[in-house]
Amino acid sequence: MKEKISNLTKNQAKSDLFWQIIPITLILLLATGLYLYQLGTESLWIDELISVDRAKRDILDLLWRGRTHLILLKGWMVFGYSDSWLRGLCVICTIGSVFLIYQLGCRLASKPVGLISALLMAVSPLFIHHAQEVRMYGVSTFFGLVGTLALTFALESPNKFSLGFWAVARYLAIRSTPLNLLLLLPDIVLFGWKFRKQKRVLLSFITGLIVIIVLWSPLIIDLAIRSARFMGGFRGTVDPSVENVKSNLKSVPTIINVLLQPGRFTAWSFGRPNSTAIFWFYNLYSVMVASLIGLAFFEKRNSHKLGWAAAWGFLPLIPIFLVSQISRSLWVDRYLLFTAPYLFILLAAGFMGVWRRWRIPAVAIALIYFVAIGGGLKRYYTVKDREDWRGLVQLIQTNEQSGDVIVWKANQSRPRALNHYYRGSATIEVRIDEPEDNPQAVESWLESLPKTRSRIWLAYANPSPTLLSGIEKKFKVEEVDKIKVDGTLELFLLTPRTSEI
Repeated sequence: MKEKISNLTKNQAKSDLFWQIIPITLILLLATGLYLYQLGTESLWIDELISVDRAKRDILDLLWRGRTHLILLKGWMVFGYSDSWLRGLCVICTIGSVFLIYQLGCRLASKPVGLISALLMAVSPLFIHHAQEVRMYGVSTFFGLVGTLALTFALESPNKFSLGFWAVARYLAIRSTPLNLLLLLPDIVLFGWKFRKQKRVLLSFITGLIVIIVLWSPLIIDLAIRSARFMGGFRGTVDPSVENVKSNLKSVPTIINVLLQPGRFTAWSFGRPNSTAIFWFYNLYSVMVASLIGLAFFEKRNSHKLGWAAAWGFLPLIPIFLVSQISRSLWVDRYLLFTAPYLFILLAAGFMGVWRRWRIPAVAIALIYFVAIGGGLKRYYTVKDREDWRGLVQLIQTNEQSGDVIVWKANQSRPRALNHYYRGSATIEVRIDEPEDNPQAVESWLESLPKTRSRIWLAYANPSPTLLSGIEKKFKVEEVDKIKVDGTLELFLLTPRTSEI
């Protein structure tokens, strides 16, 4: 009898272990499939090319002042250099983030909340997009979640190991994307309030903060200078005639933007759909998602821990929202990405609250979500949004002839696309000078182009009508290709009307 009971207990334990592993394993496999699908279909776009270029710097320089993802990318590039391989680093980090949000959701709420949160991240077009980029956002989200998970252990049972792990992870997250510094705000509020009467515990936490600040201090001055240049001044204090002011000082975010943001995180992070019906569907969907997040605050199960998720999800958004009112708008999906996992947990908790009380409305909500996510995934995988630098460079390489010259005038002091993709033998000349918009200046600029008996491949950003007219007078012109990047980059194949030496 005892043996039968023992066997039943073992079988039950195996069954429980099976059902603990299988659901999250299936979600991780789904995430892997979505993140790898069409991974190398599109070319690296300019910001990805910048990351690759910066990762080529000396390793000591990267360790001193490079971002975390560049240091990791430096090592990653040792084993491969294809577009798919380079993007693979963020694929791994984002898959890791899916597992981490599952763990965090289980600790803050329940296993179903953890699974739903992981699913929300796995199929989010926004997270898929950044998983398939050679940029910092996948790495940033991963280390942000590592730090938060470590702090949840410290909040429940403070010890030097969990606090040390939290400090290291937060430092790596901040060094990857400086906006992660704002996660320290809820960290301080939550830990400081809970252990306000335990001085020794607070001292350990403060020590961790000091370590983060000390490690980060060599980068502060450089970051402050670059941030001031990036922000572009305060609204109302810049000359509206200054170039790029309109693009830098984007529209001020409103409460409506805040309410619609969870919908952008989960299903539709693109521009306005062409269809008015689809536009209103996603707006109503976003309101539904925001309402579910609101319902999470009425959950009695683990309500104080859901408060932790709310702190990590909302407190960093407050300074971003306020700064965006007076300077360059930081209310951009990719800048807010580090807060999305915590909103996913609140959304999952809100949905589970509806599920426990009203099954039919919960099923309806799930159906609406799957329709929304289906539309978002279809849009992501069928519409190409990245500039096709690879296609442009390969077009030159495939059709070049002996003696051809490439002249690169593309608003870049370094031809990163050529450095990454070009394997041909043509002479390359990079031009940073631009002729004034008059016939004499254009003629002089064209005369300064390299002399060749063969042809010139001219890549020129936003050519003026005057320049186009001057080119047609001096050369036989064939417009070969164009891509949209800071306007339009046009590629011309120029053949001299008379042979020049």
